[in-house]
Amino acid sequence: MLNQRIDILEASAPFLLSLPNNVWHLIIKIEKLEAEHYLCHCVKNQDNEFTEYTKDILEVPFHVAENIWELSYGVEIMTLMDDSLNDHPARILWQNWNAHKHC
Repeated sequence: MLNQRIDILEASAPFLLSLPNNVWHLIIKIEKLEAEHYLCHCVKNQDNEFTEYTKDILEVPFHVAENIWELSYGVEIMTLMDDSLNDHPARILWQNWNAHKHC
């Protein structure tokens, strides 16, 4: 059990937004627009080109465990830099995007 709930805005990016059916998004920044409206700034690599895009979340992420927040319908947001995600493709995307950004 958690001793305290942590607002997702207090956590450090990057994040992994995990959806059912193994769909995921790499979140590089989260903004709160309204009480139950968050804007996620995401990045993907398509055809060796990095693309930034946004994704809306229309609910408050609920802190359920260390570095993990739940949304409805089996959707989770977690801190990407957790050791359990070392081999996740999002971690490789994050590293490649950072290297590309600093070139």
